[in-house]
Amino acid sequence: MNVTLFPIRQKGDVTKKILTICQKAIEKKIFIQIFCPNPETIQYLSQLLWEFPQNGFLPHASDETHTCEPILLSLERQIKKPFTHLIWLHKDPPSQELKWSHLYDFDDQLTKESLAQSKKRYHFYKQLGCKISLLTR
Repeated sequence: MNVTLFPIRQKGDVTKKILTICQKAIEKKIFIQIFCPNPETIQYLSQLLWEFPQNGFLPHASDETHTCEPILLSLERQIKKPFTHLIWLHKDPPSQELKWSHLYDFDDQLTKESLAQSKKRYHFYKQLGCKISLLTR
C-alpha cells in the first residue's frame, strides 16, 4: 500500500491538490474515491469538480448518486469497487481493514492541532508498513 503526503502550508492548498489529483487520475483512467468527513465537504467538492477545469468539469458521483463515474465523493469509510486510489480528508487515520493501492493524505501544518493529527496518521501508515512518499512542494 502506497501513501503520498502533501504538505499544506496555506489555506486553499488542499483544494488545489485535490483538483490536481482528480484531473490526473481521470487522464490516467484511475478511479479515485474521496473520503469526506461530512455532507458539506461533499457538496463543496462537488461544486468545485463541476467547475474545474475552467472550460469543463471532472465527472463525479456521491454515495447516493453512485453511477460509474471515475471520482466518488463518499461519507462511507469503505472502499467501493472499482476504486483503488483514495483521498483521505478525515482527521483520524483510516481503518486498518481498508486495503488500497494508493492513498493521498495531507500533512496539514496550519495549526498545532492539525499538525499533531497529521503526525498521528503518518505514524499509523508507517506502522502498517506502507510505502510513504513525502512531497516537499
